[in-house]
Amino acid sequence: MFLLSSYFSFIIKHLRINNGGALLFIVLFFSLNKNVNSQTGWTQQILSNHNCTTINFPSNDTGFIVQKDGELYKTVNGENLWFNMNTGIFSMDQGTFSSSMLGIILAQPSKLTTNGGLSWTDVSNDLPGEGIVNINDQQFVNSNTGYYAGVNAYPLPNPCCYDGVVYKTTDAGLNWNVSYRIGGLEIHELYFRDENNGVVLDVRDLNSTTNGGITWYRSIDGFSIYVRRFLARSMTDPFKETIYVAGVRRSGGADTGVVIKTTNGGDSWFLSCQLLFKSGLRKINFVDNNVGYAVGDTGLIVKTTNGGESWNVLNSGTRKRLNGVSFINKDTGFVVGDSGLVLTTLTGGLSGISQGYGNVLLDFTLHQNFPNPFNPTTTVVFEISKSHFVRLRVFDNNGKEIKTLINEYKTPGKYSIQFESDNLPSGVYFYKLDVNDFSEIKRMVILK
Repeated sequence: MFLLSSYFSFIIKHLRINNGGALLFIVLFFSLNKNVNSQTGWTQQILSNHNCTTINFPSNDTGFIVQKDGELYKTVNGENLWFNMNTGIFSMDQGTFSSSMLGIILAQPSKLTTNGGLSWTDVSNDLPGEGIVNINDQQFVNSNTGYYAGVNAYPLPNPCCYDGVVYKTTDAGLNWNVSYRIGGLEIHELYFRDENNGVVLDVRDLNSTTNGGITWYRSIDGFSIYVRRFLARSMTDPFKETIYVAGVRRSGGADTGVVIKTTNGGDSWFLSCQLLFKSGLRKINFVDNNVGYAVGDTGLIVKTTNGGESWNVLNSGTRKRLNGVSFINKDTGFVVGDSGLVLTTLTGGLSGISQGYGNVLLDFTLHQNFPNPFNPTTTVVFEISKSHFVRLRVFDNNGKEIKTLINEYKTPGKYSIQFESDNLPSGVYFYKLDVNDFSEIKRMVILK
């Protein structure tokens, strides 16, 4: 269970709209943390006070963030503009989108979508097992076939014992059957390339199937024969010859973050990265053969640019636990963490070792437009205390950019911009100010 942390100095607002019974993408407009380190290379956003559990981009343009007991957010343009999907799903935990249309959300009950979240169908939570079942990862490979992976803890009188389990459905989640069970080893991740070929990661080894989970293969000794006391948590694409696995290495209670690597599809492994301080890595993501990132506890982000030959610790600007990472190219990436945290970089982060987590104030202020609501004209005011390149844009409630008001270098001062509604219909719109590495969004309403 993730721990919820309190947060301060954020303004969070939500807007929910239903137009003619059709579910629209719901825009979350937010103010960024006013204590962001402008030298980290990461922009901080807070979506809400709920922990962000997973992030994945099934395509370069479309991404999803799932929050525990919170919301599902979506971006359709690869920018820092996330839409609250207003799913109506309760007790949400985590989720995976195999494509921009196909996704599964763990909840009470779980939900499946085949149209990008516009509608959802119930997925049964009735999983075979004698005790409590905790799911750590999930994937649907098509609208009917899906897999769960996790741990099945035995009930009393054997509360100390558990199995790693993989469940499979072939009827869109109405029924689940045990596909794989392994004693005493929790399964953390799974990845199926298609209905038949899949790999799951337990704490000690990769487990693979080529016949849809009828039979499974794993080595006898696993990772431990190559890297002692290593416990795995996350893997890169397991269908490549070069695979990376991130996790922790136990050493007298002082766990350290570790990445191991294979160049022969898992036949043998060697140590790629071991940090020199107490830490733990939770998720890993490689952009290409050379550039990769892993994230974990206390704001930890590590990066390699040479295929794991060396790693640098980046300054994330936070001490919160980071739970997910997804890069759409070598420069543009997203990291999510506890208390609604979303980190975004357009520069690949910083490639130096972090020297601390000191904060500085943002050097701009975006004011609420006036009047609001308005017709046909409103005024947007912002202030900057340093010279910067400034971009001010207006979006509709589907995230489509409709007008650029400013896109130029500005010296310190207070600026006032007029926005004409022209032929725009009544409704809710958003204006976004980008200054240097930071952004802020506010809502305005046209009322005719």
